Amino acid sequence: MNEFDDAEDILFEVDTLISQEKIVEAKKMLYEVLSNFPDYCKAHNHLGWIYHQKMTNYTKAETHFKLALKYAKDYFSPYMNYSYFLIDLGKYNEMITFGEHALKVKGVDEGTILNQMAKAYELKNNLETAYSFYEKAKIKSTASGYIEEINASLYRVKEKMNFFQKIKYIFR
Repeated sequence: MNEFDDAEDILFEVDTLISQEKIVEAKKMLYEVLSNFPDYCKAHNHLGWIYHQKMTNYTKAETHFKLALKYAKDYFSPYMNYSYFLIDLGKYNEMITFGEHALKVKGVDEGTILNQMAKAYELKNNLETAYSFYEKAKIKSTASGYIEEINASLYRVKEKMNFFQKIKYIFR
């Protein structure tokens, strides 16, 4: 039996509360879980997501995402959630550094991390590198909807490139 089995059961209840937009109740339950299991990465990840997406408290979101990453062993959602967080906050250099680290973690969704790195490069106006990372993300992705999103990103970046950037990219 896993030491976090009770916490796992509560997490299902938390997910239900979140889907019902009962965010305050979900947050309270997560803090209760952490009072018993302070190193339970899934609770930290959920709190990070709540503070990022629902409460826009970026300081608390970052704290919980970093704790989730610290305690993550075979749970990879914090890597994806933190990458979205970094892009939303305009921390592009940090996203690139984080992405390089995340890609070394076995089991991480490489397609998502590469896509977020591509966004960081694009938003830094490093279009050729962004295009290259979108191509890598496409190769590592399997969800058709996600691949369509990446195709749209490839098109968008190509449209942003000037003539010389396009030529340079073609003859790389």
